Amino acid sequence: MKIKSFAAIPLLLLAGCSTDTTESKNVETESIWADIYVTSQGNDSRVIAELNVSSRHGSNIKLTGRDRLEANAAGVTKELKRDDDFFDIDYRAVFNISEEGTRYVVTLTRDSFGDALKTTLIMPKPFTIITPQENQSFHKTDTLEVSWSDNKQNNTQLDAKLTIRCKKNDGNEASVVENYIDTNDDGSLSIDLASLEGLNDSVLNTKKSCEGEVFMERFNHGTLDSRFADSSRARAIQQRYSKKFEVRIN
Repeated sequence: MKIKSFAAIPLLLLAGCSTDTTESKNVETESIWADIYVTSQGNDSRVIAELNVSSRHGSNIKLTGRDRLEANAAGVTKELKRDDDFFDIDYRAVFNISEEGTRYVVTLTRDSFGDALKTTLIMPKPFTIITPQENQSFHKTDTLEVSWSDNKQNNTQLDAKLTIRCKKNDGNEASVVENYIDTNDDGSLSIDLASLEGLNDSVLNTKKSCEGEVFMERFNHGTLDSRFADSSRARAIQQRYSKKFEVRIN
């Protein structure tokens, strides 16, 4: 269990994040580390690719020249467009599909090297979080029952994350976070709130109720071209958020 406080972002934290960028023309194919995945929260899906030099901590790779990323799904091909943020570069495309079994093929084409690296992803079964219900109230000593539909799919993993946001005595916000990795995908997860030590932290304002939310991911692993650098990964992910609920800590 973790409790996190939120205020201004320290400059040292920002300084620790690499923003180095390397043009793809300067990188051999075997030195490209890739994180390629498709996510869906319901009606559509997003194909996202991140390319770094050698590892996930390496310099960002900016596609240059005629190097490009394309994704194909349900007979539609789209080029992934570069998305820059403060820390990172990735490439994205949105498809108006998210059905179970949808096959996505992501191709990195490197004209100057004569390479075309293909990654295949298969969308897992969608699901719906049924409980907790919106604005449902729990005491910090209660058991939180999480339930969801369309369970028990083979060859997938289900992860869950509970986040409870509380007010501190100084007016800032703190979050109690608990992860449940590779939990049993049987439609039910019982969480003993009394086991979360962070809800008893003396810095929390007990006169204010906290707000909780459960995030769940059902995913499987895709098939990557073997020429990508070691530890590259590919995943197809169905993501869902629960309704927000109240946790009383008085």
